[in-house]
Amino acid sequence: MQATQIDIGFTKDSRFDTKINSGLKEMLKTASMLEGVDLSAFIISAASQKAREVIQHSESLSLNTDEYKKFMSIIDNPPKATKKLKDLMKLDDLDER
Repeated sequence: MQATQIDIGFTKDSRFDTKINSGLKEMLKTASMLEGVDLSAFIISAASQKAREVIQHSESLSLNTDEYKKFMSIIDNPPKATKKLKDLMKLDDLDER
């Protein structure tokens, strides 16, 4: 699976608006002041960090010891291809699969 690429550079070409309750806004403003950044920068930084974590988790594979051993055993000793698999691999177009 290919890693998702997201442009989070300095060019600001899109806007994001949301409504939140005043208590949450005050908490975010306090946290942003403690970090020494404005509210928007604080929110964007936190959201982009969380987004990267979610995407990385989604695109990674975690195995326990038994699963890893079974996976490696299959890699080292792959089962013979069935007729169905051979027929599937002969297809040119992914949509035909």
